[in-house]
Parts: sequence; structure tokens; C-alpha cells
Amino acid sequence: MSIIETPPSLVPWWTRAAIIIAALPVLAYPWMLAAAREANAGVDTWLWFYPVYVLFSAICEWRSASRRPEVTWILVVLMLLTHAAMWVLVLNPGDAAGMDAVTLNTQYN
Repeated sequence: MSIIETPPSLVPWWTRAAIIIAALPVLAYPWMLAAAREANAGVDTWLWFYPVYVLFSAICEWRSASRRPEVTWILVVLMLLTHAAMWVLVLNPGDAAGMDAVTLNTQYN
């Protein structure tokens, strides 16, 4: 690795399309929020950070695509895993967020 900064290269159209497509599941946010409130899951805090994370991640992906394409793909994969994790959190609230220390303690003793 050198101190000299690498010049930006031209980003292929399919990389830009992949970044946009990877960010699109955040459009289901209103349904996720409604499902979490309906289930009284107590995961609202995580859901409020979710669209902010997706926005900042997409911006970082877009900016790093020309100089560090491997970082772009790592961020894309992390964003896709975050989408999946948020749906798991919303659809399985008892497994993910509803168990407190007392429940866990009585369950395993």
C-alpha cells in the first residue's frame, strides 16, 4: 500500500445499479414499522436507525465504488444482511427482542 492516492476509475453502470437495488428494500420500512407495532415487539428503536443506516451505507458504497470496489461490495453484502436481520427482528419479535434476562434465566434453569 502506498501513500499516493489511487486515481478514481470509471464506475460501471451495473455497479451503480447493484447499489441502488441493494438499497431498495428500505422502501418496505412503513410495513416493517406497522408489523413491529402490531406485534408490540419493542424493536422500534432498531427500526428507526434502519433507514438512516441504509442511506449512509448507500452513500459510502457510491463514493467508494470508483477507488475501492472491494469495500463497495463488502458494504453491499452488509446492507443485504441488515435487511434480512431487520425482517427477522420484526417477524420473530419474541425470539429476537422480547426475551429479557428473567425469561432467559427461568428458561434455562
